[in-house]
Amino acid sequence: MKPYLQPWTWALLACCNAAQADDSAVLTLRAQTESIESAAGQSSRNYVLGELRWQSDLLRGVVTARQDSRDGAVLRINELSLERPLAGGFATIGKKVMSWDVGYAFRPLDVVQQEDRRALNPNTLEGVPMLAWEAFDERHAITVAWTNPGHGKHDQPQDDGALAVRLYRQQGATDQYAVLRGSGRNGLEGGVSFSHVASEALELHGSVLLQQRHDAWVYGPRTPPRWQRREGGGKALAGLTWTTESKFSVLGEAWLDRTAAPGRQRNLLLRASQTEGDWEVAADVLWQAGQGAVAGSRVTSLAASWKASPWLVSASLRHFSGAATVAARNVAVATVQYGF
Repeated sequence: MKPYLQPWTWALLACCNAAQADDSAVLTLRAQTESIESAAGQSSRNYVLGELRWQSDLLRGVVTARQDSRDGAVLRINELSLERPLAGGFATIGKKVMSWDVGYAFRPLDVVQQEDRRALNPNTLEGVPMLAWEAFDERHAITVAWTNPGHGKHDQPQDDGALAVRLYRQQGATDQYAVLRGSGRNGLEGGVSFSHVASEALELHGSVLLQQRHDAWVYGPRTPPRWQRREGGGKALAGLTWTTESKFSVLGEAWLDRTAAPGRQRNLLLRASQTEGDWEVAADVLWQAGQGAVAGSRVTSLAASWKASPWLVSASLRHFSGAATVAARNVAVATVQYGF
């Protein structure tokens, strides 16, 4: 097994060794197969995954164990945090998933977690080491998070040491957010977002983030992908969801991401889904506008799932065309999951 344990993890485990028995625990088992067709040929990947989630009065955690046909056996502590009341709120020390913002396919204000929300085969998120304090009432909330304490700039932005603050306010049918983050990589970055329920069927949302500087993901014809520093920068999103009484849903989002590679910065997504009993079928199309000498692309996805607790069975197919075929042409994923 490959243990992904940091020094702070061992210290936290030692502090919590005397904690009371778990108040709740959930175990999930998953088997998944993936098939990828690219210009280099066809490849496949299979794995089985066990996920244990538990929470007590003091401690919450998520641990995953995976046997992968490509990477072998992997044991990972995705979350492990100690939470205690402090100054009218509660403090957290440890590793925790902290996803922010209101978008579905893209989240400009997700400055802490920075997850890929378009993944066809999403795995359990891995949290970020942090010291955090949160407080809330019925209409307001504040979160202060010092992520990766003691770290400077690392290979990936999510691993950088940073200080982030998020404010939340509910005003009528509108949720409002404001975020400010400081790090050695990006300097200061701040933004606002909202989610407004216009009617029983229609919801509108949007986000904007401005950055003092950013690292752009650059691809070269003869060099491997790399980060390159740029001054200024920002991300923006506008979207809506529309849902009928028959559980037919439409999602539309358009976004701009200056940190992405050329040809992937301007995006438009349209998704439709229908839920009928335990079944859901969905289809979406992502258009990416070309930029300079880089051609545009289109990514089309189809998915179907059957969920009758404790079972989940799903299958997905994604087709790439245009510039996106550099990564792959077709990807198919099938999953069977059982929860205890």
